[in-house]
Amino acid sequence: MATMMQSKEERKLHKASPIFILLDNIKKIIFPVLVALVGPGGSYWEYIALAIALLVSLASVIQYRFYRYWLEPNQIRVKEGILFRNERQVPYKRIQNLNLTQNPLHRILGVVTVQLESASGGKPEAVISVVDMEAVKELKRLVHGADETVEEDVQPEEGTQTKPSLLSLPFSEIVRYGVITNKGLVILAVVFGFLSQLSDGALKDYIEHKIVAFANWVTASFDSVLGDFGALTIVVYGLVLAILGLVGLWLLSITFALFKLHDFELLKNKGKLQATMGLLTRMQATIPMSRIQTLTVRNSLLHRWFKRLTISVETAGGVNHENQGLAIKEIAPLINQQQRAKMLRDIQPDVSWQAIEWLGIESRAVRRITKKLLLVSAIVSAPLAFLHWGWTIPAFTVLSTLGYLYARAYVKNTAYCLDQDMIGFKSGVIFKKETYVRLSKIQTVQVKESLFDRRYGMAKLEVDTAGAIVGAHHVDIPYIMLQDAMRIQNKLVERVSSRQFVW
Repeated sequence: MATMMQSKEERKLHKASPIFILLDNIKKIIFPVLVALVGPGGSYWEYIALAIALLVSLASVIQYRFYRYWLEPNQIRVKEGILFRNERQVPYKRIQNLNLTQNPLHRILGVVTVQLESASGGKPEAVISVVDMEAVKELKRLVHGADETVEEDVQPEEGTQTKPSLLSLPFSEIVRYGVITNKGLVILAVVFGFLSQLSDGALKDYIEHKIVAFANWVTASFDSVLGDFGALTIVVYGLVLAILGLVGLWLLSITFALFKLHDFELLKNKGKLQATMGLLTRMQATIPMSRIQTLTVRNSLLHRWFKRLTISVETAGGVNHENQGLAIKEIAPLINQQQRAKMLRDIQPDVSWQAIEWLGIESRAVRRITKKLLLVSAIVSAPLAFLHWGWTIPAFTVLSTLGYLYARAYVKNTAYCLDQDMIGFKSGVIFKKETYVRLSKIQTVQVKESLFDRRYGMAKLEVDTAGAIVGAHHVDIPYIMLQDAMRIQNKLVERVSSRQFVW
């Protein structure tokens, strides 16, 4: 009874919350402020930057002052806002994911930021920043049951772990992950995006001067080694730059991976998966296995080179958020191919993975895909006639041949499966992907026919689950005969209707 009364008490954010809210708001406005500070001269730009900083600081204090929440017996209730008051009630049974994050400052102060995701997808139902560990313990008990515990730190202490570990990533595997994902392109794009927004000023002039100086040094080095060999110098120059660029991108990606996946640990406890990771900012996501909507196995060309693959899951609320990247989708960021069968059984133990029977799509799809790619090849090759008429036919021949080979490989690698528990689909040539959906998670099944589908008697089957983004079907099976698509639809509807839908 005492616990019941305590759960109904009004609660405020931690006293340190304004600091974290301010830091989060600074991340959102740091770009325009920097642009203002390094912009085209004039003191008014500095005044603008100062005004923005003051407004952000004031907003942080106001957000802390007017934020309240209640941990009631069956729901969490959140109230925030000044002029426009916003109050939300989120039943605990609707919460799909409970995600925690701790940066170094969080750990020093003994607090954590909590993100609650429901089956609606999109934005989180609630983001509570920042609360103490006692409140987190109570919230986890209310969401996941009385047996749930939480460590004083997002990172479990060594020697205290009692939950069975499914996966950990040593340093060598994190390096492989960085090479395979190659997120350096994203980092580089962000950097160049920032530089492109800089107006003329001392900072931009300094950066441009350093870039030009480096380019001149590289050119002079090549000239001194190769001399004037004409085309050979250009070829070697280009190859070396390409190699250096690729290595640089990989180094950036590896660095990003080390910060993201440091001390990665995937635990399993009483029907729940718990993933913890991060070097500076520790993140923890708790996912009930019964609430997994889809399971995806990714196997790119680099994955296959290293004999590795990635397994990710989606829950109804597991959508990537622009400002809160706490949702951990890749519960197995990188595993070797020998671990695949065991990992799939651990994540979905009630699925008969060994009994999967794959059915290929219609073989005539090769002809349809080839025709599409022939049109693309003609469009790409035609402009070459303006440069040299003799280039058009060879270019078209090469592109159309590659298109035909791609079409054959695509049809060969594309298949679907259907049993008593799930439906699956796999496809891809360079980037291979397998997606599995439990029948109890299916919400809609559609059969669609395009104009060209009807000419060939084909159709496309689309299967959606809860929280699916519009147009992003979890299973999309193209190029199958219409009667097969209708048969599968009827079978799915029959099996789904005989099962209780589970979020």
